[in-house]
Amino acid sequence: MSSPLDSYTSSLDELRFSDEAKARMADGLRAVACERDARSGRAAEVLSMPSPRRAHRRGRWLRVAAVLAIALVLGGGGTVAVAAGVIPNPANVLSDIFGGAPAQTELLDDVGHPIGASETSNGVTVTAEAVIGDRANYTVVYSIELDDPSVLEGLTPNENGLLPLIADASTYVDGAMSGGGGAYFYDADPTDNVIQYVETMSVNTWDGSGIIGRTARFSMRGIRAFTEEGDKGTVASGEWDLKFEMNYVDTTVDLPAGQATAWQGAGVTVDAVTVSAIGVTVDYTIGRQMGDLGPSGQLSDEAQAKQDAVLGLPVTVTFADGTTFDATSANSTAEKRDDGTSAVAKSATYDRIVDADDIVSVTVGDVVIPVGAA
Repeated sequence: MSSPLDSYTSSLDELRFSDEAKARMADGLRAVACERDARSGRAAEVLSMPSPRRAHRRGRWLRVAAVLAIALVLGGGGTVAVAAGVIPNPANVLSDIFGGAPAQTELLDDVGHPIGASETSNGVTVTAEAVIGDRANYTVVYSIELDDPSVLEGLTPNENGLLPLIADASTYVDGAMSGGGGAYFYDADPTDNVIQYVETMSVNTWDGSGIIGRTARFSMRGIRAFTEEGDKGTVASGEWDLKFEMNYVDTTVDLPAGQATAWQGAGVTVDAVTVSAIGVTVDYTIGRQMGDLGPSGQLSDEAQAKQDAVLGLPVTVTFADGTTFDATSANSTAEKRDDGTSAVAKSATYDRIVDADDIVSVTVGDVVIPVGAA
């Protein structure tokens, strides 16, 4: 398996620039450096200053905040792809130079608010409104403003309040090597011409340093409608590409680790456990490896059993109201070690957003880890 550095080097080997492009690149790099130096000098001042956009967007922001509060309760939707790479892809680096740097994200009540991360195509404007999360999990709310809202006529929300829409959309967070989650559409205010697209994801990075401060690159290509009667066709055609900083207050709480348990006859050591307002992450070492699982995308029953024997360690989060969240089938990765063990990382987002103080415990295998003990 090639590393991100291999891909980076290979891509650079194929790049060719004209003299004019080189001059633009040099100018762009100087501008980025100047902006970086200026930004570092005024960082504290910026965080304490009121945003000039905040007052004028207050009505919409209140709706977005409401969506953040209820989006994960509703659930549903399909999966969203996440690309890989510790070092940004050369195409992304050049995009940042020639197409402008990622939108800065200001903080408002611990939630990130991208500034100017918006694009219009074919009468539809997609805007990144808010992002919240922890080191490995995030939820982003996008608003989709339609010049012609009549295209939504006849689309009835399901029992969970979700619109029967899907999009060809993907998100790449710089440094992510894997991820899993879901996305869905919701209408916070049926009286206006704006709907919301909510994406919630768990990702792993190559160096394990977390995703806060990295650049998120979002791409959407068209929106289609599906009902019980079948495919209702395209609701909005267009191309929307946004990039913004993953800047939000980290709500991660680190729990005690080092406990021993077992799974299907193999010893397990809990290496790390964290919880947050939106998700849970568990790292553990298990005395077993999966071996060859066969062709990708063609997992046999035997291969599935091998995978479950390593990745299937039960993880459950218990909340103060008595409800629980099963994170067993979380986004998971396993790294083989020379001693025959596997290092496993599991991350999952809840089906709601919570106050970290309302999390009672995390159960890993048969070990109950109280959150209050942290």
